Amino acid sequence: MTRSGIKAAGTLDQTFGDGGVVTLSTGSRSIVVLNDNKVMIAGGPRAGQLTLSRLTEKGELDPSFGSGGVVTVPGMGGTGIIVTKMIALENGGYLIAGSEAIFSSKKYICRLLGNGQLDQSFGTDGMVTIYASDISADDAAQDLKFVDGMDPQSNVEVNFFSGDSMAVSKQNAKIYLSAHIYPFDGVIEGVVFCLNEDGSKDTSFNGGYVLIPIDFSSGIKLNSLSVQGDGVLVGGGFVHVTGVREVAFLKRYDQRGGLDTSFGDRGTVIIPIGADGRTSIINSVVTRDDGLIVASGDSGKVGENEGFLTVLNANGGFNLIFNNGRPLYAAFLRDLVFNSSVWQQNTKIIVTGTGGGYVAAARYELDGSLDLTFGGKGWALFDGIQGKAPNETSHLTSDNKVVVHLGSGWESNAVRYLA
Repeated sequence: MTRSGIKAAGTLDQTFGDGGVVTLSTGSRSIVVLNDNKVMIAGGPRAGQLTLSRLTEKGELDPSFGSGGVVTVPGMGGTGIIVTKMIALENGGYLIAGSEAIFSSKKYICRLLGNGQLDQSFGTDGMVTIYASDISADDAAQDLKFVDGMDPQSNVEVNFFSGDSMAVSKQNAKIYLSAHIYPFDGVIEGVVFCLNEDGSKDTSFNGGYVLIPIDFSSGIKLNSLSVQGDGVLVGGGFVHVTGVREVAFLKRYDQRGGLDTSFGDRGTVIIPIGADGRTSIINSVVTRDDGLIVASGDSGKVGENEGFLTVLNANGGFNLIFNNGRPLYAAFLRDLVFNSSVWQQNTKIIVTGTGGGYVAAARYELDGSLDLTFGGKGWALFDGIQGKAPNETSHLTSDNKVVVHLGSGWESNAVRYLA
């Protein structure tokens, strides 16, 4: 606390909820911060019921929205949607992505109006259904030719597996959805779909989807999706069948669904296995208006975690100002993992992460040094919310406070801290 009594950056915002923390309703799975600093929450107490809740700037249910701050979205029928991602649109509406279950044959994207009603001009009655069977089994099998010991074959059943990410282009309103598919035992592949603004398949994007090539003898984990200008960035890592990370990657695709060969090394940036056996994975990618890229995640040897952070130029080259052009590995806390990141006024980088029973935030300067005005040492711990992890990108309010969604599903919180 400063001499004037005003709490410093990196401390919980006492004007939000209970000491900076709001306990969210059962089933809350995704949040966004609105232009007026209100918070919208998407989820539902049970499958087939999609609920929106809006919080005031103080963290209380907003009585001007729906019934006491809550809207149960009508018209969903028996759709068993489990929300994975929500995006606030510039027109005041929302895009929500979800699926039937962790392992399923369908993904859903619905578009809502500002009042929580389904936007009937999108897809069919406000919803688009993406079927795993839309992916050619021949394509999926062919992609596995890179995997040692796998015998490519056709007519194989394809299903979606685990979570997904979504991004929207400000240039042309196209919608990108990344997902995992599971066509063979033990090997997970990645796919990115592209929809037009009205929800129709964008066939100009390689027929509507691209499979992420398996460049190493391992499966893929897609953790991030971000629009950069007229292209889309896909990040994550190649992982062993056991789920252990191996090599981190970031790829850029153009509007045709082809790798942008002007980015990185023929379309790809690789964070390879280090000489000391260090492996990495990218969990979050955010871009600045000029195309500068922040990629964050975790790194370390087997059984060890350190925060991973790097800054790339718009063309995928390592930025020489940030940490002398090298990835930064943060170990100011034990077993640290960076889960999300956000640009603050285009001049500082805020990352949030977890470790052994704690949740932390740190702020970095553009040269890679910790900003010591944040938390008094460049980083801060959240109190009273141990054991919960940020499950999506952090959100910056118009007055530069940071809101982070902690946990997922049945037990979660929204936390706001001064920045």
